Amino acid sequence: MSVNTDRSYKMKLRDVENAFKYRRIPYPKRSVELIALLAISCTFFLFMHTNKLNSRLKEMEVKLQPSEFSALGLTGNHISGHDAGKHDDINTLHGTYQYLKSTGQLHTLTPYKLNNTAKAEMDRIFFTRCAKVGSESLIQFMEYLQHVNDFDVDHTGLKQPAKRQLLPRGQARKARYIYDQPAGTAYIEHTSWIDFNHFNMPKPIYINLVRDPVERVISWYYYVRNSYRNAIFYRKNPTAEIQPAAWFKKNYNDCVRSGDPECQYIPMTVKDVVGNFKRQTLFFCGHHEDCLPFDSPLAVQIAKRRVEEEYAVVGTWEETNITLTVLEHYIPRYFARATTIYPIFAEKLKNRNRNNRKPKVDEDVKAMVRRNFTNEYEFYHFCKQRLYKQYIALKRSQLEQVYLS
Repeated sequence: MSVNTDRSYKMKLRDVENAFKYRRIPYPKRSVELIALLAISCTFFLFMHTNKLNSRLKEMEVKLQPSEFSALGLTGNHISGHDAGKHDDINTLHGTYQYLKSTGQLHTLTPYKLNNTAKAEMDRIFFTRCAKVGSESLIQFMEYLQHVNDFDVDHTGLKQPAKRQLLPRGQARKARYIYDQPAGTAYIEHTSWIDFNHFNMPKPIYINLVRDPVERVISWYYYVRNSYRNAIFYRKNPTAEIQPAAWFKKNYNDCVRSGDPECQYIPMTVKDVVGNFKRQTLFFCGHHEDCLPFDSPLAVQIAKRRVEEEYAVVGTWEETNITLTVLEHYIPRYFARATTIYPIFAEKLKNRNRNNRKPKVDEDVKAMVRRNFTNEYEFYHFCKQRLYKQYIALKRSQLEQVYLS
């Protein structure tokens, strides 16, 4: 074979290879559409999961970092809050005092540094009342105090259906209503914190109460089954569907142990099977969608920020005397002489809105439920530590005498 013939043969071979290499194979039109649809679906799937992962990572980042807003520089879970009675429990007055003393913070503690009342820009109280925290007793006591300290208690918010979240228009309307009230008004409602400055209005004096998270949900569980409460409800709402007798008789212990959806408290859920007000942090966090997931680390950090920067006092009726002492000294315009007057009405207020027919809940059931309230407990202990700090700042010299004796 000559050189030219050989070259011609190789060129032809290369042409055949190229023909196979770059050949265009026609695809049916429907196949092309199917491939395009699969590509779009995969892209959307990856986008949704990446977005969800990003949100979870954001929450984990907040949870894992040391909290800027932690009453004693620790999370509420640093020392278990369920070991009540132990002298080293940081979530008791004694434990908080000893911790402040051991870290050198005790002698720098002053009421001035811990008082947010001075930050208020108008003479109104906004009591963003949590559900089932003993607030009925405080409200009743404020009705006695208003005649002594010359202020008015506005119950308008208590006559409206409770909404856990408001759109900006609703928040603005609520803020405007409070702003339009006369100076010296205490407005009370089951609602979340509202940023008045965002709507170009001066901020009020914020107050609230907290309670042990699991005790709150148990209290709510039996409260909605209270016959007196339901008689009033169905009289006001005659067309409402009446629950079956078995629902009223359902025991909380059995509800939890059987896995009944009503008694399942799943972290990071947004929609509840049954309304239960389990998110105590929601009343402090606000109306943003980040506040909605249950037991969310992010919501807890936002709620802490609100308490630390905005609320004058967040007390607890579990510590009535401490709460009233702090209210009296930090918001004297409304609560002056509170500790002097309270003993007169203490017996009458003690049983206010108490459900005496509430059965005993077993401790192992409480422990089961408590495991899903980790972050809610962190917030609860944070609020109690802050309350103790405010009290210790007022009573430091007396407490030093007690602990030295």
